[in-house]
Amino acid sequence: SSEQIRLKEQQKKMLKALQELSVSTKLQEQHSTHHRLDIWYQGAQDIAPECRPYSPYNVSYATTSIASSILSRQRTPSMSSANSSLVSENESEKDLNYETTERDQYGFKRPMQWVSPKQLYEFDIKYKPMLLKQAKHWNKLFANNDQQWPTLCPELTRYVRKGIPQSFRTKAWMHYSGADNRMKANTGVYTSLIAQDCENAQTIERDLHGSFPSNSFFPQDSETNKLKMLQRILCAFSLYVPEIGYRQSLIFIAGFLLVFQDEEEAFWLLVTAIKDFFPKDMFSSSSSEQTILMMMVYEKMPGVWSKIANKKCFWECQQTDSLPSVTLVTDHWFSTMFVNVLPVETVMRIWDCFFVGEGFKVLYQVALTIMKLNEHSICNVADSVDIIQLLQKSPKRLIDCHEFIKSVFSPQSITHDITLQEINRIRALFRNRKN
Repeated sequence: SSEQIRLKEQQKKMLKALQELSVSTKLQEQHSTHHRLDIWYQGAQDIAPECRPYSPYNVSYATTSIASSILSRQRTPSMSSANSSLVSENESEKDLNYETTERDQYGFKRPMQWVSPKQLYEFDIKYKPMLLKQAKHWNKLFANNDQQWPTLCPELTRYVRKGIPQSFRTKAWMHYSGADNRMKANTGVYTSLIAQDCENAQTIERDLHGSFPSNSFFPQDSETNKLKMLQRILCAFSLYVPEIGYRQSLIFIAGFLLVFQDEEEAFWLLVTAIKDFFPKDMFSSSSSEQTILMMMVYEKMPGVWSKIANKKCFWECQQTDSLPSVTLVTDHWFSTMFVNVLPVETVMRIWDCFFVGEGFKVLYQVALTIMKLNEHSICNVADSVDIIQLLQKSPKRLIDCHEFIKSVFSPQSITHDITLQEINRIRALFRNRKN
């Protein structure tokens, strides 16, 4: 029909425009990893030891009591492991004593192409006392819980939304996600997996080397460097979860985990995130996640929907399988869990919520909050190409993770009423429609 011809012509023009802007090249594959991951990996060797968070690769920091407890690999829910995470105010002050430089306290490049040095400095000053307050709250939380990891409850949820201290963070992710128990129940499995042949090994190696050229955080002259570790994790995952295998977007998630955790912990947390938290068809062509997200945009931000869908009804788009092109961006957000989309500290705060109590629904809440914050701009740009550019660039400016998370969970937020049960109900509805 003439309508179908018109739609095809429109799609051709859109793809051509995306290619000219180097957008399509990055996003047409659902799980592309064209972003330069060295932005958030580079430079750990350039950061003073006292300014780095715990890392199993940071030998100087591993001498502290916090890191020693992690290196000892005491993985129990009791405070025999958590107690060593308690940080004194003096220790926190020392770790927070950093200046606004090219890199943040984690050794990552600061987003200076998106945010001015003055804004970064002002946020640093504002956030330091918040981190101290986090440490006090979590120390008190454990002290009031007989030196045990607290069970999930409204009080814990409130603390998690305000941020988990770095010294607790990775152990909390492991414990509350269930990855810790999974690892204990599968002793020796990871070692066995990395000893097996992997049919995806060459593809993974090619993708990694294309992503980390001359990266100082991934030295090429060592058999135990992080690049090799990341390759082993991805190969092991493809063997352990063959129904998914290898996806390029997993580089973002596994790589981010590996910055803060040891190799085996990163593997089991990746497995747990994908198998227990992600929808089962997340990486298949039948995935309904972007359809669900667009339905929420249609219901909660009708002005935004009208703009991104050229005034078409959502149900018309759903029935004709012609969702707005902005889903190229939002699908990337979901499949990478916002790594290299949002600033590092903001990603970590989202992951705190993801692994401790909120689950997959927080990805919907974050995506909708980003779009809500850009609602006026979206409604006033010229076309879909401009919207795509806007949604690629604007998240990188969200350095104030505290205010952003407050926006996500505010009672006045458009996302406050989103529940996992409702998402599952809508997901089942769309699956039945396809069948």
